[in-house]
Amino acid sequence: MPAIHLFNPENDLALASGMPFYTARPNARALHDAGAALPFWWAEDGDRVIASNLSAEWFEQMKQTFALNADIFQRESDVMGHVACPWGWSLDAKCQFVKEGVDASILPDDKVIERLRELSHRRLTIDVMRQLRKLCDFIKVPLPIEAKSTDEAMDFIAQHRSCYVKSPWSSSGRGVFSTIAMPDEELSRRIGGIIRRQGSVMCEVELDKVADFAMLFYSDGAKVKHIGYSLFFNAATSAYVGNRIMSDEKIIEYLSQWINLAQLQQVSVALESILTTIFAADYQGYFGVDMMIYRDADGCMSIAPCVEVNLRMTMGVVAWLWRKRYLAEGCDAILRVEYRECTASDVAPVVVNGKLKCGTISLIPPNPQFFITIEVE
Repeated sequence: MPAIHLFNPENDLALASGMPFYTARPNARALHDAGAALPFWWAEDGDRVIASNLSAEWFEQMKQTFALNADIFQRESDVMGHVACPWGWSLDAKCQFVKEGVDASILPDDKVIERLRELSHRRLTIDVMRQLRKLCDFIKVPLPIEAKSTDEAMDFIAQHRSCYVKSPWSSSGRGVFSTIAMPDEELSRRIGGIIRRQGSVMCEVELDKVADFAMLFYSDGAKVKHIGYSLFFNAATSAYVGNRIMSDEKIIEYLSQWINLAQLQQVSVALESILTTIFAADYQGYFGVDMMIYRDADGCMSIAPCVEVNLRMTMGVVAWLWRKRYLAEGCDAILRVEYRECTASDVAPVVVNGKLKCGTISLIPPNPQFFITIEVE
């Protein structure tokens, strides 16, 4: 079924607000506007993308170079027989579709969206981890807690000291901070502020991280299926910076230097079963489960198999789909998201038969604030 795509990266913040009309912060709105064209890279033939202010010159160049199949959504378009596909679902996403002229009859009702909001809460990791520990006896990572008061959170931190505190709804590593070097007074203030705004905070023991990665999944509305892997990297602040784009086989080989691959496969099968039960009937689309390889107290390498469930499109999925469609055979690349001006690259891209063989391309039109590129290594 053809889709109408909307890039709304501010969606996790809209979920936190719970409001149908969310006013995004200036930097979040700027990313929304600058990245409106991003869905063209994963859209299918016959799909449409909401990108009303798109640079015609950039779009025509990308269509000719990479044979992009989707068209720009027009307000007067007949949307019957289409499905709405935002980056993530919230009441605000639904309102954005309606504002752009999408008929409300093809959009989910508010009860469905409220269910997805609850599933997007970070407390989901507790339920998933409990079930994983029953199915995979090698998982020893401590469970996070949901603290609904400042005292409860501070007690947990006092027991472990080196912890991470997370907002229930936030994205790309934002809304996450370490407690290790923060005075108690500031900790208490920040935690209290999050609880006032969002009702609780998530607290988890800080692990001796060796590598970040994610498993990528697709839910068809009945069953969840593991489709691939994402190897991502963050800034020191935990904010997302980019992805290494390589085959699943290479990512698995990279991970194998630390962990038993039979355990990785066992986690994959277990998550398919667990997540099918929890939300396959409620959610249709791509999503990712962030994971970590860490060094435990005995110095052994272990898997933290559910650091976070991102029940929405992710940059890891974008990187995975992009490699399959547009990266030349045998090449690896890096996807970068940076908060600086997007300008032409000094390394001219070489594209053969619609596949990037070397050089750098921008996934969005040039703009003064954001930089989203693919660079062949």
